[in-house]
Amino acid sequence: MSGERTSPPQVKICGLTRAEDAQLAASLGAAFLGFIFVKSSPRYRTAEEIARIADALGARRPKLVGVFRDEEPEVVRAVARKVPLDLIQLHGSESEADIRVLGLPVIKTIHMAGALPDTALHPTAEWLLFDTPGGGTGRRFDWSLLQQYDRKKRFLLAGGIHAGNVAEAIAAVRPDAIDLASGVESAPGIKDHTKLRELFERIER
Repeated sequence: MSGERTSPPQVKICGLTRAEDAQLAASLGAAFLGFIFVKSSPRYRTAEEIARIADALGARRPKLVGVFRDEEPEVVRAVARKVPLDLIQLHGSESEADIRVLGLPVIKTIHMAGALPDTALHPTAEWLLFDTPGGGTGRRFDWSLLQQYDRKKRFLLAGGIHAGNVAEAIAAVRPDAIDLASGVESAPGIKDHTKLRELFERIER
């Protein structure tokens, strides 16, 4: 993997459902806050609910990310009109054509099942996100697969990361950002404030 970064990665806390959790993540230094708009997810909340959380964060908030999976572009754009989303995370089988039609800044998820897929298939995406298939499972994939990634696009590492292994993840992969949901939760969508603080303390070390 060429061009490896040496500074600490940014942090995305995903699957937020409560204002107090989002506010704590922001105060600890999260660069991105993720909200799930996939109705089958236990972390799903409506655009109206997330808009209220965004309002509670105030103007100087981290970047807000809306997570969608194989959703119609008009539905995504309708949510983005209600919630001040900075990025759209596409977590399904969306193509480059889907990204272009959407016309919004995109993080495209790459599901790591056993080999590094073609990372050049989504040139319009601003970020790539490498995750275990399914997402939000608390399981990690084989990080060594990313040794073959050319780093031509910024990327987030997700899948089974928590305070206990975040230092290992950073050292092994050198991602531009890390993405956590279940690794800082007491239940789906309910962030554990002790785990959040411990995570950021480990990263700062």
